[in-house]
Amino acid sequence: MLPFAAFVVLFLILWGILILTKPLVHGGFIRTAHFTTRFRSLDYLPVVVLLGIGAAVTAFAGDAFVDLSELLVAKNPSLQALDQRWHDSAVSERTPGATTFFAAMSVIGGPAVLAVLTALVAGTLFIRKRPRWAVYLLVTAGGGAVLNLELKRYFQRARPALAEMLRRADGYSFPSGHAMGSTVVIGGLTYLALRALTTWRQKSAVIAFGTTFVLAVATSRVYLGTHWLSDIGAGVSAGLLWLATTTIGYETFRRIRTVRDLRARSRRDSSPPGEGAA
Repeated sequence: MLPFAAFVVLFLILWGILILTKPLVHGGFIRTAHFTTRFRSLDYLPVVVLLGIGAAVTAFAGDAFVDLSELLVAKNPSLQALDQRWHDSAVSERTPGATTFFAAMSVIGGPAVLAVLTALVAGTLFIRKRPRWAVYLLVTAGGGAVLNLELKRYFQRARPALAEMLRRADGYSFPSGHAMGSTVVIGGLTYLALRALTTWRQKSAVIAFGTTFVLAVATSRVYLGTHWLSDIGAGVSAGLLWLATTTIGYETFRRIRTVRDLRARSRRDSSPPGEGAA
């Protein structure tokens, strides 16, 4: 089954690249953390750096989505030709093996399965006394779903011809709910996994798998004839925008809370014995 083999190969390539670039990626984070410890009077410097990174990611994703939406509203001929070319190519290149693989990925990356997965993970996190992680995941997944529905309602783009769909799909087309939903949910789960795991080999495997999974789900929607290529690009970019917003927001809250706790502990440790006693 060629698509499954391509999925495995892409995962292994991404994983290998991340492992080989550990000194640059993971080591960079460590060096940055050590550098910021020199500025003990500037406890919030890491927060400022984090917000800067978040602003850059959201600006990139937001710009990509805005560009696509403007081309869509303007009925840009180049965008329409590109969408039609990819659609026709997907229809003409279908095989039984590829259909089985992409149909499975479409189901796994669909709203129902992602909602169940989110509920199961969030419930487990509540049981294991990780309520903040659970709330982060629920807000990220739930907010992303609502945002996707509102964007679809706003743009009201028609799907490709029903006769060429291998799986029936209802509702509007832009942006793709599968592409956006998988980006948001799998991205949120990847972030939590990175927080929980300890070795770079494990973390890089999670990043590589999450990226490969989202790409497979997104590709499945074009292959099955339920979305245009630009729907997929808009779904991924809008999902990345929302994911970056909630993740950076949560990380900022977490780090500010940590700084305040450390400051309070430092004041207690440095206060004279007996001070504050009744």
